[in-house]
Amino acid sequence: MNTELSFEQAPSPARDIPVLTTAELEADPHKAFRRLRTTHSLAEHEAGGYFVLRHPDVMRLGQDRRLQATETAIPRQRGLTEGPLFDIFQDGMLTSNGAVHGSRRAPMSRALAGRLIERVRTHARDASEALIASFQRAGQAEFVDQFAARLPVYTLARMLAVPEKDHPSFARHVLQMSRFFSPSFTDGDLQTCTAAAESLYAYLEEMLHERRQRPRDDVLSDLLTAAADEGVLSEREVVAQVVQLIVGGTESVRAAIVAQTYLLLLNRNQWKAVCDFPELVPAAVTEAMRFEPGIAGVVRVAVEAIDLDEVTIPAASLVVLSTMSAMRDEHVYAQPDVFDIHREQASGLHSVFGVGAHRCVADALARAELEECLQVLTRRLPQLRLEEIPVLKGYMFTRDPTSMCVSWPT
Repeated sequence: MNTELSFEQAPSPARDIPVLTTAELEADPHKAFRRLRTTHSLAEHEAGGYFVLRHPDVMRLGQDRRLQATETAIPRQRGLTEGPLFDIFQDGMLTSNGAVHGSRRAPMSRALAGRLIERVRTHARDASEALIASFQRAGQAEFVDQFAARLPVYTLARMLAVPEKDHPSFARHVLQMSRFFSPSFTDGDLQTCTAAAESLYAYLEEMLHERRQRPRDDVLSDLLTAAADEGVLSEREVVAQVVQLIVGGTESVRAAIVAQTYLLLLNRNQWKAVCDFPELVPAAVTEAMRFEPGIAGVVRVAVEAIDLDEVTIPAASLVVLSTMSAMRDEHVYAQPDVFDIHREQASGLHSVFGVGAHRCVADALARAELEECLQVLTRRLPQLRLEEIPVLKGYMFTRDPTSMCVSWPT
């Protein structure tokens, strides 16, 4: 299936359903979703396409084979039909379907299995310590740029065994390339994003070549071994899986780090509780991901018509499984608009990492990274203060935090 769709091409619904405007979604997506969710399970975007609003429907349709990944639709919509940014979508597991998706996912799942989680905890802890040490004496920092954006990249660099001397250039390429996947991307960013992606591809190809010659006890070597055992991936596809791991492990994690930190600082008693009782860290991470998820929603394409509460989603429509709306569903969470790390979490209901065949392959790693960075922050900077409240922009794909200034006594 070669999907080449945009919202503007989506057909009309079988009958009238409420419409969400771009203006209200950009102003306050939570308010927009809340306005409709209690009475409707589905909403149409004013330019076409559909938002699935309720938690049970998001969970169910996330496993429905009639909804498929968008493949190369997103770069094509932005006028790209070739080049490294296009290849990320064409060759990656997250954007593929069926047997192709399975063949690309299996080696990465093996490479990221079991023992890596504790290593990621160590890498995230070490990276957090190093970043805080770099600005702690100043008594203030712009948290997004100086910590939240850099921590996922430096953790990944350690996880992939990137040499220490290459960390700055690796981070620069990743951060520049990742703007392509940000809600704030503009056409003016395209040249910089493309050049960064080209550099990152070349660097990873060189690293993989070196691992083929001299295997090591690391993720890249494990991925190559798993890919060789499966025997179905081209060299370009192997690189694309690593690039998608990097993309998935930076943008959404950056937003999640910002969210969990500012939400705790706004709720000072809960920040103090986490500082005093580190065993609360996992619950704080879980509640922050529910309240302000780093991934706003997952975009899919309906390959067949789908009926939802007497409304028919036509085939070839774009469908957003709204994580933001689902995680504040009044029928699932008591007082959903209240941030409370002490709430009783319903087992199996957390959809922030997706569901079904496309559930994030690195969800346990992302959660471990979020927990470790919060552990370090609360231990090193217990008197951290919020000087500027950030806004998490975006209501599809990953979310993009605005600046967040913090301070602490020195």
